[in-house]
Amino acid sequence: MGNEGIWGWYPEDNKWVKVRVDDDGSFHVVGYIDKLNDIGDVNAAAPGDDEVLYWDDAAGKWQSKAVAIGAHKDSHDPEDGTDPLDTAIPVKVGVANAIGNSHSLARADHVHEREHAIYTDAAAKAAAVQAGAITNGVTKAPTHDAVYDMKVMLEEHSARHEAGGDDVINVAGLSGVLADPQTPIGHHTLHELGNADAIVNPLNAGALPALTTGKIWKGVGDRPAEADPYTDAKAVDAIEADDNLPVASITFIIDGGGSVITTGIKGALEIPFACTINRVTLLADQSGSIVIDIWKQAYADYPPENANSITSAAPPTLSTAVMSQDSTLTDWTTAIAAGDCLMFNVDSIATCTWVTLSLKVTKT
Repeated sequence: MGNEGIWGWYPEDNKWVKVRVDDDGSFHVVGYIDKLNDIGDVNAAAPGDDEVLYWDDAAGKWQSKAVAIGAHKDSHDPEDGTDPLDTAIPVKVGVANAIGNSHSLARADHVHEREHAIYTDAAAKAAAVQAGAITNGVTKAPTHDAVYDMKVMLEEHSARHEAGGDDVINVAGLSGVLADPQTPIGHHTLHELGNADAIVNPLNAGALPALTTGKIWKGVGDRPAEADPYTDAKAVDAIEADDNLPVASITFIIDGGGSVITTGIKGALEIPFACTINRVTLLADQSGSIVIDIWKQAYADYPPENANSITSAAPPTLSTAVMSQDSTLTDWTTAIAAGDCLMFNVDSIATCTWVTLSLKVTKT
């Protein structure tokens, strides 16, 4: 039996086409319309994107409306979704793979309970039986008695190789270090003086010649030899410097604190030993000029003043330079008594922000 009233969209003409199907299965176009609402019971002149037709029973017509199908995964959350997915407790770990037939899903943090399978490895069981750990091919773990029997057997076996056993291990021919420390056999008396394997000690009585009176033993190579004692004169020689007299340095620093040094008194020093001045040295932070006078006075008469100058007409001087040295010391008073005080006065200055003055002296 034929059918009439099937509507289809014809994209070439952008029209809805009504077709008739005859009894022999052939199609015939029986009408065209431009809009769905040209059909009597459809009220949708121009449906928009994402709209669907639905039957409005109250109006007795097909109506169109928009359906937004957006992100909605949270609605299926098994904990708090409005349309939660079915989940269930996972099965225990099985022996073989299986697809399963459950309609529930597994959560990301699901955990399978372990289930011990029957031990079916015949070769492993046979090996365990042979070792005495188990007594038959069915037992899955060693019995208490089997473990204890094995322990006793091993302990009894080890005793055979210990001292007094019937199969003592002989370490005499072994090389290398044994696992356990070994106590050496007592034989130290063989190496003592007078015995068969005495160690020769050159320091034993009679091994060295008699020491000459006034001499000392001194190491020479791998044996001792006679030498003269360390006399006071040799001690002096060890610390002597220029002119065979002990040398010392008296140092005074003048610092402008980052600014050019100013003129005037900069400080004083008490000298605790008697000495003679041999040389004066000036060192500056940069090229510049400075004249420093040195005043000397006994501690009891401190402080010294300009009248007590020891530099005469040749005070320590820098002249557009960073360093200077004077060992001539023309007309200087070079002798300093123990307890004398030296005061340092800047007579003139240019450019320098710090200067070190040092006096090379020999103790007297």
